Amino acid sequence: MRSNKALVRSTLTSLLACLLVAAMLLTSACGKKPEPDTSLPGDVSTGTTDNSDSTTDTSGDSTTDASGIDPTGSSTGDAVSDGTDTTADPIDSDATVTDNTVTNNVDDTGSGSKTAGGSTTSNTTKTSKTSKTSKTSSSGIIVTKPSTSRSTHTTASTTQKPPDPTRKEKILSLFDDSMSGKTVSFLIHFVAHSDTNKLQQMYDETGVKIKFLIAEYGSLGTRLSAMINANASPDVVYFSPEQYAPTVNKGVMTDINKYDIDLSLEMFDQQLMDIFTWEGKQYGIATKNSNDAIFTVLFYNKAVFDRVGATDPGTLWKQGKWNWDTFVSCAQAVNNPANGVWGCELYDSSVYLCSGGVSIITMGDGVITNNLSDQRILNAWTFINKLHHEYKVTTGLAGADVNFSTGKSIMMMGESWMWGANEPVAQTKDEWGVVPAPLAPGVKPSAIVTPRGACVPIGARNPEMGLAAYTYWTSNDTYTDEVELEVDKELCPYLDKGALKNFYSDLWELPKIADLSYGVIEYGGEYTRWQFSFDIFQAGMSGINSTIDKWKSVIDVCIKRIMTEFS
Repeated sequence: MRSNKALVRSTLTSLLACLLVAAMLLTSACGKKPEPDTSLPGDVSTGTTDNSDSTTDTSGDSTTDASGIDPTGSSTGDAVSDGTDTTADPIDSDATVTDNTVTNNVDDTGSGSKTAGGSTTSNTTKTSKTSKTSKTSSSGIIVTKPSTSRSTHTTASTTQKPPDPTRKEKILSLFDDSMSGKTVSFLIHFVAHSDTNKLQQMYDETGVKIKFLIAEYGSLGTRLSAMINANASPDVVYFSPEQYAPTVNKGVMTDINKYDIDLSLEMFDQQLMDIFTWEGKQYGIATKNSNDAIFTVLFYNKAVFDRVGATDPGTLWKQGKWNWDTFVSCAQAVNNPANGVWGCELYDSSVYLCSGGVSIITMGDGVITNNLSDQRILNAWTFINKLHHEYKVTTGLAGADVNFSTGKSIMMMGESWMWGANEPVAQTKDEWGVVPAPLAPGVKPSAIVTPRGACVPIGARNPEMGLAAYTYWTSNDTYTDEVELEVDKELCPYLDKGALKNFYSDLWELPKIADLSYGVIEYGGEYTRWQFSFDIFQAGMSGINSTIDKWKSVIDVCIKRIMTEFS
């Protein structure tokens, strides 16, 4: 069990870290790739991080040391450590990884809990500092105005429902007694923030710690190859959509089926995991109700819809009438370009091509399919251009999130990470809501998703333990943060983290239209997803077919390159 001192340290660290997270503003202009935001349900929160490029370590330090001392000079734990406290910190903050030879530099200054869960039934709750009512329903999430208070802070929403005990029990069954006291290493592609309390709980329940090794965004494959060549493979690699095709199937990953882990358990999302198969081999896992997905969603300014007396997207979704046609009606109802106000904004046109009902690229069982010739893709491409060139309800791609938060755009097609406290959406001064992205009429309600996941590289020393720890760490069914973190209500007046996390878990239950086009389009380094998005949006009604032909050819060439490497 944790000592009182450790409990106090863990709690204070988490609270302090939350206040120190610098606001991140993601620029969505063409040609600039967004960095992952790690303070949101759509992304992963971590503890110890390693930003070094070194693949050797001669220190020989023990992997069971949990002193909590930051090698950069600031203490994250006891003022003095004798190295004997093995329960104080679930994050291995020394300089080594379990028998691996990778050095580690601690970055334990961030924060952000990634828990999510619950259903879509209505809830009413009051926080301990500022009273407010939050509603969650099948209409999506609407966070209503907080009551007047002298304090500009309020605690995080308590609308979040507790973890699913059945799923948690099954996740815990992935661990065994032989794993206790050991540390696993995860290679990830972004600088992560602390999730101290969740990791502490995992350590208390399983005895397992995680060390996080950070590669630069575009160099994960290079870093992994160097580690493998140095006989210092991590136990798990966390990959983004851009990295799946060029990294996972280049012969550096192992078939997860050969490990002692039941991939048929309900906490694994089978639909997404089917994407990560190749010629009968399972190269990746995706945990249900976790951070292994970025969902395309529609944010809307509810206050403006109420003001003009128009039916808002949340009501339409609840009524089962949410599709392209009603989306256009909503945009037109609030569109007022003469006053500099636009009906909607699209953050990424390329992903929204999936709204026709089919993915741009499908992968699986040894085949990569280019779907740009599919009529449903053409329909979606045409619809996107009509928004801009015919209906004239949108300004363009650049600055979509800022345009929404400042009231320049009343709706925005964005992504699930964009509602985090450090993002412009959460700082919208008007009451706002979010629903799934509208699809073509006749397409059954589904969620457009960009999947992510974890794989096991060649040379991993603790594959089963790594997969178990990854599942626990990413799942929102293992932990609910009992520490209510303060939110500045002057900065984020309508942010209800608990209700948003419930909505995020609801998205996981929908059928999914999943896409992995980024990794294919960007294969070879000649093109980017943002070039693709720009061309989609700016093609114009007369240029749609020629632009599709251009990108169909680009994707065909990239697929050929990939298949050559696969062979």
